[in-house]
Amino acid sequence: MLESVLQRAGLVRKDIELIAFGSGPGAFTGVRIAASTAQGLAIGLKVPLLGVSSLAALAQQAYDELSVTEIVAALDARMGEAYLGHYHINQASQLVELEGVESLRKLQDLLPLNNTLSAGSGWAAWQQQTGRDSIDYPVYPEIYPTAAAVVKLARSQSWQKLSTSPDKIKINYIRDKVAEKKLISR
Repeated sequence: MLESVLQRAGLVRKDIELIAFGSGPGAFTGVRIAASTAQGLAIGLKVPLLGVSSLAALAQQAYDELSVTEIVAALDARMGEAYLGHYHINQASQLVELEGVESLRKLQDLLPLNNTLSAGSGWAAWQQQTGRDSIDYPVYPEIYPTAAAVVKLARSQSWQKLSTSPDKIKINYIRDKVAEKKLISR
């Protein structure tokens, strides 16, 4: 598959200088598959890796589609929760920047903000659980993180020398103790 992608782009393996991947938050298995695939490719190609937040990629995609300057990105985390990040646009770079920290929130605790775009599957889950309509707020649950947004953010991080070796990557689970919580509750 890699050879096919390279061929369509008119590239060869030695043209690859960096591998970027969605480092979470997200589904445990999906994040692990992305990370392990990226690690394997980076080791084989002897290139550095760069993890990009799934929420940042979602916010960047929302900006690229709708040209908004404030975005609350939310991904459905299941179990009545969402991964959440509040981003604003850096006017000079046209890239999203995180305000505060990414977090895990109960769906019933989410509230769209005026003058802020709410994007991602977490807002669809919020609408379904709360029965609220998005008429009063700019809610776009159909916007998802894209590879193009990951590349855009990775380029900037690469220029800032934020890449790492494949054995030192960090994955952003946010919810990293689900198994322990389930065992304790039994």
